[in-house]
Order: sequence, then structure tokens, then C-alpha cells
Amino acid sequence: MSRVISGFSTLVRGIDRVCQTVVACLVVVMVAVVCAQVVFRYAIVRPIYWGDELSRYLFVWISFVGAAVAMGSRLHYGFDYLTEKCPPPVRRSISLLMTLLAVGFFMTCLVYGCESIRVVSVQRSPSLQLPMGWVYAALPVGSALMLLHLIEQALVQPKQNTPALGFE
Repeated sequence: MSRVISGFSTLVRGIDRVCQTVVACLVVVMVAVVCAQVVFRYAIVRPIYWGDELSRYLFVWISFVGAAVAMGSRLHYGFDYLTEKCPPPVRRSISLLMTLLAVGFFMTCLVYGCESIRVVSVQRSPSLQLPMGWVYAALPVGSALMLLHLIEQALVQPKQNTPALGFE
């Protein structure tokens, strides 16, 4: 069982490294597009008509995939003042409750995100003519990545005797 958990943890860390690279590349592209927009609009006086749309969609993807990266790195804010005052068994119960609530939330986002992709799959974006399903896919992809991190943290933490799953 320990070998399976170790393998899953290694897989999640690998996926996280890919996500970090993707987010970095998307940020570079978004900055380049926004800078080009400014130059074209004010220096050349020929605005890029699709720049606003592309930068907005890139920002959506950066936000959702970046949130998953932050969860894997435990960079999300947590309020632990009250839980720190509780005895360890109560802390573990609160940790379990928070984890279950987070899993429920991300599962809901995953299911309804997939449903929203189905609904908007026939629409195209105004300027770039991209299928809107690609834009809406950021929600279920980000939710699935965050679920992976929650599962990995739940499997690894009991062995390390550390606080709760990103909610410490």
C-alpha cells in the first residue's frame, strides 16, 4: 500500500510540475499579448482586435490551473487560530470536515463545469472564433487538479502526522 501511495504522490508531483510550466507559459503569452496591444493601439494606431479576448481567456486558465498549483504547494490562505486552540482529536475532526467540504465543492465544480462545456460547445468566441467549450473547460480541469491534490494530501498526511490538507 505504501508503494501505491508513493507512486500516486510521484504522479501528482509530476502533473504539478507540468501545470507550473503551463501557467508560466500562459503568463508569458498573456503579457506579450497585452504589451503588443498597447504598442499597436497607441504607437501604431491599429489596435489588435482579438487581444482583449485572448488575454481574458488566458487569465481564466491561469487562474484555475494556478489555483491547483497553489493547492499542491499549500499556498492557499487558512484560518487556524481557533483550530490551534483545540485539542488534537478535535483538530483532526475539523481537518476531516474541511477536507470533505472541499472535495464536495470541487466535485460539484467538476460536474457542473462539464455540463457547462456541453451547453456552450456550439458557441464560438466573437473575435478568435474559438469554441467556447475550450474556455469553459478551465473550471473542470482546475477542479480535477485540485481534487488530485486533496486526495494525495489525504493519503500522505496521516503518515507524516501533519495538519490538515491545505487548511492549516
